[in-house]
Amino acid sequence: MIFLCLGNSLTSGYPGYSPSIDGISEGYGNPQSQYEYWLKEFCLDYLNNEFLKLNENSKVNIEFVNKGIPGELTDDLFRRIDTDLIHYIPKPSYSIILGGSNDLGWNSDVDKIFNNIKQLHIISRNNGIISIGATIPPIRGENFMKGYNKKKSQLNQKLKGYFIEYNIPYADLDNGMADAVGDLKKEYANPDGIHFTVKGYYQMASVIFKEAVKKIVSSNYSI
Repeated sequence: MIFLCLGNSLTSGYPGYSPSIDGISEGYGNPQSQYEYWLKEFCLDYLNNEFLKLNENSKVNIEFVNKGIPGELTDDLFRRIDTDLIHYIPKPSYSIILGGSNDLGWNSDVDKIFNNIKQLHIISRNNGIISIGATIPPIRGENFMKGYNKKKSQLNQKLKGYFIEYNIPYADLDNGMADAVGDLKKEYANPDGIHFTVKGYYQMASVIFKEAVKKIVSSNYSI
């Protein structure tokens, strides 16, 4: 199974890791500073503990391809989905689509962001690649940014409604990474308050695994 991860800096692993631009080399930085690293670890541990121990002949083939580019808007993701997802070789079985944080930062219209994300899922699925969604995670000091917080909440409500209506697996990163007042937990936050520490990317992967990927992996490897 190949999961292709399409997104911005939170997908790339910024600031600790930068994926390969050419898609061939391994990239540079700390590989643990990307949710893809931890998500694969969760999958392998789960399979080993729950299924593979029951079948010594089982072979695991799970890969997570990092296609995150820092600073991108959902318009940018939309423009490169054909090259970086649809025509990626070998063809992915699944896509994990995470975007919208930068759009909110630039005060883009909520409906425009939502429609772009919805179209990314539609394109992925129309091309035989099952998409996985996510809500927009919190940032530090969000409750002092009332305009940002209000728009993010509106967008996340729209996203959750869409995912539920169309039976799209998704991870609620907003809820899974927030503290008691709704801000990004301090231990998950890079000093800029927006990007994540290694612990933050670990938590990001944990939420995606438990809420979206675990069921997929289980159904593919159950005996």
